[in-house]
Amino acid sequence: MWARRSGKTFYTIARQVARCIQAPVKDWRAYYIAPTRVQAKGITWSYLTAWLAGLPGVEFNIQELSVNFPNGARLQLLGGEQYDTIRGRWIDDAVFDECAHIPSPAWTQVVSPALADRKGRCTFTGTPNGRHNLLHEMHHYAQTANDPEWSTDVLDVYEAGMVDDVEIKRLKRQLDEAEFNQEMLCSWSAAMRGAYYAKLMERAERENRIIQIDYDDAWPVQVAVDLGWSDGMACTFWQKVGTQHRCIMAKEYHATAIPEIVQDWKAMPFPIDTVILPHDANVHELGTGLTRQEVFHSMGCKTVVAPRQPVHEGIEQVRQILKSAAFDATGAAPLIEALLSYRSSYDEVKGVHSMKPLHDWSSHLADSARYYATGRQEDMMWAEQPRGNFGIYA
Repeated sequence: MWARRSGKTFYTIARQVARCIQAPVKDWRAYYIAPTRVQAKGITWSYLTAWLAGLPGVEFNIQELSVNFPNGARLQLLGGEQYDTIRGRWIDDAVFDECAHIPSPAWTQVVSPALADRKGRCTFTGTPNGRHNLLHEMHHYAQTANDPEWSTDVLDVYEAGMVDDVEIKRLKRQLDEAEFNQEMLCSWSAAMRGAYYAKLMERAERENRIIQIDYDDAWPVQVAVDLGWSDGMACTFWQKVGTQHRCIMAKEYHATAIPEIVQDWKAMPFPIDTVILPHDANVHELGTGLTRQEVFHSMGCKTVVAPRQPVHEGIEQVRQILKSAAFDATGAAPLIEALLSYRSSYDEVKGVHSMKPLHDWSSHLADSARYYATGRQEDMMWAEQPRGNFGIYA
C-alpha cells in the first residue's frame, strides 16, 4: 500500500520483467492485472516497449498486450473486469495493480488456484480506497493471519520521498483532509467522502473500544433487524452495559426466511431478549397475509417497532451512541466495516452531497444500527408482546 506517485506500478512491472528474463522454465507465465484492460495498456505498455525494444529475441503482440521473451517466458497485461477470461491458464507470477478496484473473485476463484500447482507468487498493490475491497482484504490477511508466505508494506508520501515537499504542501492545501489522508498517507477509513461515522469509528479504535468483548449474562441482548425485501436481512446484536452500548455480533442473511433466522439465533452463545424491527414491519405480505412482526411473534420473539422518522435524525442518534460505544473486533467486524464506509451520495459533476445515503453493501448493516438507536427501550418495557412461551430465549 504505497501513496500516489510512489512508484508502485514501475516497481512491480520491472520486477516481473526481471523474473521473466531469469525464468527457470521455458513456459514461465506472468500476468499484470489492472482494473480494466484499457488501464493495463495505458499504465504499463509504454514501460515494456521502452525497456525491451532493444533486447534481441523479444516479441511484442499489441493485440494480446503480451511480450514473449527469448527463453520462452511470457508477460501479458490483463483487465480485472473480465477476470473469467483468465480461467484455464497456468500462472507463475501475478500482479494485481490498484486492486481495490478489482473484484475479489478474480483472486479467490481464478488466480489463486492457477498459482497453486506452479507454486507461484502474487503481489497486490494500490492505495487504500475504503475497506470493503480486495486490497484491504489481502492487507488484513497478511497482517493478522501469521502466515509466513505473506507480508505487507505501507509507504506514505513522506517515507517514499518521490514527491517534492513543496508539492506535498500544495496537495495538502488543495485536497480535503479525507482525500489527502487516503491518497498520500494511505489511510483506510479517512477516504470515504461524506462518511457519516468514519471519524467516530476511528476515535473508537484510538480509545481501545474495538476489542474482544464477551457476552455479559447480567444484561439482555437486543437484536436490531433491517428487513430486506429482496437483498437480505442485516442483524446487529447489542447489550447496554451501564451507560455503554456494546455490539457483540453482526450478521447478514441472504435468501433466508424469518423462521430459519430465528432457528439460527437459537444456536448463538447468548439468548435474545428482544427483536427491534423497522417501522415497516407491520406491512402485510401478499403470500401469507401476515406482517413480519407477526411472523416473529409466531416464533416466540418479543418485538418492538422502531418509530418512523427522517433518516438524518436516526443517523444523528447513531452518532450519539458511537461516542462511547464498544464493538467486538471479531463478532461485530461486518458492522465496523459498514459504519466506516456508510456515506452520503456524492455528485462528482456538481460537487455536492445528496441528503440521502448511498445505497451500497454497507447500507443494511448501518440501517440495522440506526433501528437499534431509534427503537431501543431503556426501561425494557416492551409493547406488542406475543402470547405464549419464550423458552427458546431462556
